[in-house]
Amino acid sequence: MSGRPLLEASNLDVYYGETRALWDVSFTVEGGELTVLLGSNGAGKTTSLRTVQGVLKPRSGRVVFRSLEISGLRANRVTSLGISLVPEGRGLFTRMTVEENLDMGAFTKHARGKVNDNREFVYDLFPILKERRGQRAGLLSGGEQQMLAIGRGLMSNPELLMLDEPSLGLAPVVASKVFEVLGELREKTGITILLVEQNIEAALAIANRAYLLDTGRVMFEGKPEEFRANASLRESYLGL
Repeated sequence: MSGRPLLEASNLDVYYGETRALWDVSFTVEGGELTVLLGSNGAGKTTSLRTVQGVLKPRSGRVVFRSLEISGLRANRVTSLGISLVPEGRGLFTRMTVEENLDMGAFTKHARGKVNDNREFVYDLFPILKERRGQRAGLLSGGEQQMLAIGRGLMSNPELLMLDEPSLGLAPVVASKVFEVLGELREKTGITILLVEQNIEAALAIANRAYLLDTGRVMFEGKPEEFRANASLRESYLGL
């Protein structure tokens, strides 16, 4: 693709206290594509998302979104610029209804005037949520809760949607549906997606580009077919 990527993370060094979590990590996300950060627990995937979102501040390196450096911005400011994070564990308000949870996602100035339109878009994407819109979020199944978390992330009208382990804890058939919806979402709307996932094969199936992190370092970057063609990676991470 020509032009500058939508998101550029360059040479990130990130710490939790004095414990180093990211070592000179760099990755880019092209507009309209689905990019996946792969790796096991502790690889640095979630830390990377939190750094982009502004929850964590890098000691060195920078994050640039739409040519604007956002490394030092607060998380709410990053969201207002068009980046939405669907966190691991979903983070729903379990005593609130489905519709109330969705509306909580439309807190940015840009999204407030489009609440009804965005809500209907989410209901078209996940019809089961429309059926359950008056039900408490805590009474939904795991798959329905994940759909709600994704829907709430879309309510802020983001240009970049980031998802942290959306298949975690889901039955395989439900996880497959989530991946299918993410692929369709990108194809139909052109939204840019940055996905963190341990389910490597499923993530590669819908990704345009992949990065593999291990102990806070980027070990691979390239197209999904290049990952699969690498005998060492296939053996170590796909068991083939």
